[in-house]
Amino acid sequence: MSFSNVILDSQITHFPFYVTRCATDFIGNNITREKGFDEYQIMQCIGGKGFFECNSKYYNIEPFDLVIFNPHIPHQYGPIPDHPTPWLLNWICFLKNGNDLLEKHLTSEGYLVLKSVSSYHLIPIFEQAVIALSQDSTYNQLQGSHILYRLILEIIALKWPAIHPDSRPQLLNPVINYMTTHLDEDLSIDFLASLINVSPSYLCRQFKKDYQISPIKYLIKLRMFKAQELITAYPHMTIKEISYLCGYKDSSYFCAEFKRCFRITPTQYKEEFLSQPY
Repeated sequence: MSFSNVILDSQITHFPFYVTRCATDFIGNNITREKGFDEYQIMQCIGGKGFFECNSKYYNIEPFDLVIFNPHIPHQYGPIPDHPTPWLLNWICFLKNGNDLLEKHLTSEGYLVLKSVSSYHLIPIFEQAVIALSQDSTYNQLQGSHILYRLILEIIALKWPAIHPDSRPQLLNPVINYMTTHLDEDLSIDFLASLINVSPSYLCRQFKKDYQISPIKYLIKLRMFKAQELITAYPHMTIKEISYLCGYKDSSYFCAEFKRCFRITPTQYKEEFLSQPY
């Protein structure tokens, strides 16, 4: 888990949007706010299953669903009881200064739940926010505001798919679905391209265009999130067994990829998870 809690420079509070805190790979807990929260919040589920309840409406929140809510809107959320996998979230809290972009395009009812959206490409944006705001400087806070604004615009684009005339899910979904269900297999670019009858170079260009990442890096991320789920759901499994289930025959290479992705080794991640109170 990575977390940043910002000590705000007073200059930043005059910007249209500014981040107050953010986190990635956060294990979601049960939260009830009868009077709402003092800040805006965007949450992205990246693992496990949870729920969000607001205005007497109940939503199941699954991987890559998004939840956004305004300040002072009563709500509650948390993991699904007895689910074997922890509910993992990316989230960002923020305030704004005289700007109605969210209310106009996303949260006209005070909140919004976006389900069944292809939000994987937003993960690096949350990660960039945490990295930028882990350093206490006015410049980094300015960078955080820039990243937040980009995130909001990307979510608006998800809500209004007409902004994406190429219809991202229709072309790449078969590839992504195959990746997700065959993470333990050797998957080449040639084979993935054949799934949608395009050339490998075209597949790479389309991934770069739609997700700002190559297909192989996308696959690595999927495998790393799968590894997180396995580590937390089955703590008795060895790292070697988990690496094999995630498509890595060489557990040392798997550990190196995991650390490159999460800045922590699989063993350290396991120890950190097991030490958390429940």
